[in-house]
Amino acid sequence: MTRTSPDDTDNKVPLRVLVLGVGNILLSDEGVGVRVVEELQKHPLPACVEVVDGATRAMELIDVMRGREKVIIIDALDADVEPGAVFKFGPEQLAETRKMSVSVHDIGVHEAIFLLGLTGELPGDVIFYGIQPGSLELHEGLTEPVSMAVKKVIGFILEDLQNVPGC
Repeated sequence: MTRTSPDDTDNKVPLRVLVLGVGNILLSDEGVGVRVVEELQKHPLPACVEVVDGATRAMELIDVMRGREKVIIIDALDADVEPGAVFKFGPEQLAETRKMSVSVHDIGVHEAIFLLGLTGELPGDVIFYGIQPGSLELHEGLTEPVSMAVKKVIGFILEDLQNVPGC
């Protein structure tokens, strides 16, 4: 985890809002979620926000999301459109995007959301930002269109965070 509450004990209560970037930075644009949270950490954020690099964590994502009021998730999403296109959607559209996921992990965000829903622990406000990759080649950098999308998504997230009451 990259940002935690001041009381950094094992039994801490999670911060109300989670911004979670997932992906594999070794596969170029597949790591866009991680790159978004890296850049987001350079901005001043409300004290109720925790920013987490979820990388390719699998079942751990359930525990990272559990107990939150709001979760914002950023990941690569292959919708077969121009690289850098940004999609914003909620959990109700998640099933439609499952076939578009470019996740290289066995259990990822889709499964974590599904399991949290089954147990009644799904946060009440979940937002997904999917970014169309241009390349999934073995390379640590982002393509130019996806790099530009990172800036756009950070703006959207900062706007989302302004609308969190009491944060």
